[in-house]
Amino acid sequence: MQDELMVGLDVGSTTVKAVVVRRENDQMVWSDYQRHETKQPEKSLEFLRRIEGEAGVSPRNCRIFVTGSGGGGIAEMVGGKFVQEVTAVSGSLLRRRTGRPGRQDHRLQRRCR
Repeated sequence: MQDELMVGLDVGSTTVKAVVVRRENDQMVWSDYQRHETKQPEKSLEFLRRIEGEAGVSPRNCRIFVTGSGGGGIAEMVGGKFVQEVTAVSGSLLRRRTGRPGRQDHRLQRRCR
């Protein structure tokens, strides 16, 4: 099923964080957080390969959202959507305060932190 899983990938200046959740119930099925030692692309690729193997993510069953200082180019390479961190954080705060669901990417970004 298309968009069954949602992937959030935060490629920051010192770490890479990722989470995979089921869209229908926000159940977290995979997550990790590691320092990349100035190797953002390599660590991101390692995470994406692990996500594919361990969580069963494929282009047929997921959407991917990427944020962080190294996220723009990586989002483009993997066919994901780049989301500015300020936008993602603002959306997650709105959801927390109002209880109203925001866009899926905001929920993913909240979980990545």
